[in-house]
Amino acid sequence: MTNYYHVLGLSEDATPAEIKSAFKRLAVKYHPDKHPGRPEMEEKFKEINVAHQILSDEYEKARFDLKLKYRQFSQSQERPYTYQPPSANTWKNQARRRYASGRIDYRQNAIATAYAFGITFLIALLVMTGVWIKRSYDDHLLEKRLAERRTTYMEAKQLFEAGEYKKAFEIMTSLKFFRTEERDMKIFKSTMLDQIIEKGDKAYRAKNYIKAITLYELVQEFAPDLPYYELKQKLAESYQQNNQPEMAIEILEGFLVSDYELIGSLVKIAEIERDERNDLNEALDRLLTAHRLAIKRYKRFYGDGYALVINEKYLPKSHFYLYSNLADMYYRLEDYEMAIKAADWNKYVWPDSAVSYVTSAQAYEAMGRQNQACIEFSGAKDRNWQGVSPIYCR
Repeated sequence: MTNYYHVLGLSEDATPAEIKSAFKRLAVKYHPDKHPGRPEMEEKFKEINVAHQILSDEYEKARFDLKLKYRQFSQSQERPYTYQPPSANTWKNQARRRYASGRIDYRQNAIATAYAFGITFLIALLVMTGVWIKRSYDDHLLEKRLAERRTTYMEAKQLFEAGEYKKAFEIMTSLKFFRTEERDMKIFKSTMLDQIIEKGDKAYRAKNYIKAITLYELVQEFAPDLPYYELKQKLAESYQQNNQPEMAIEILEGFLVSDYELIGSLVKIAEIERDERNDLNEALDRLLTAHRLAIKRYKRFYGDGYALVINEKYLPKSHFYLYSNLADMYYRLEDYEMAIKAADWNKYVWPDSAVSYVTSAQAYEAMGRQNQACIEFSGAKDRNWQGVSPIYCR
């Protein structure tokens, strides 16, 4: 019989915390991934896992402890026996005693045998009675505990359905593990965040940004270490639409640290700086940073001759918004030459972009070059621009 306490390197009076700690330490030490090609480590890991499963379950541990005590008791009743061959004198003495003792007392022998059998039977009866009592008591405690846990689950479920997501999540978090018969509870806990995100997305699509912010913030509070990049993008957009530009920028700047959607995040921050804070210079700085990153990537993937091979199907839409906004920002800052250069790049990569033709036309118009402006307005019209051209172009 395997002593699971010894497998974990523990004494038989080890506490649950000591059992858990020993299992974690040995599981890391003997994990098969750390010893590839060594089947003996895998067997040792399995043995450690079985020992932990037995000793961490109150019912199984009680049964094991009882079996272990019975085994130790049985071993204590045994006496070591070593065979010693009899000497000649021994045979003589036994013969003398045999002839001297007369007949065997079968009655006394039967009484002694019955007494030994009765003692053994009584011990076995006591052990089995103890096992039955312990099992009945454990079953009663288990049923009571399961009923209490299910009551807690039903309370959390009602709170969740009533929109009290935080209270519901805190209650379900207190239920750290789930038994086989509690599978529905485990599924509910694992899907709570997904349900909250789904409700937040529904509010976001309906442009109910205040509700979306509340739900998305709850998700971040419950799971702060998960990335949830798409959720954070929607949260930033909700903050912007709810006139909270500082909060939107804080989230987008977090993307810059995590190296997620760097160019797209910089463009979005620039738009907020321009539209919400009216800080054109800060917006331009963000766009120029994004421009430098874009050029660096073009050269890394396509070499110094990137302009000869690059086209719209190789680039994300964020790059189009980068140069559209850059052209617009130069135009607003009255740097018309740079506005035309940025727009020309967009027209080269995205030839169907009407907005780039409009920006170029406005820049040429501001420079007094009306003929060139009319050519650009005409190009915008050819690309389904719905605006009105100046009178001098008609």
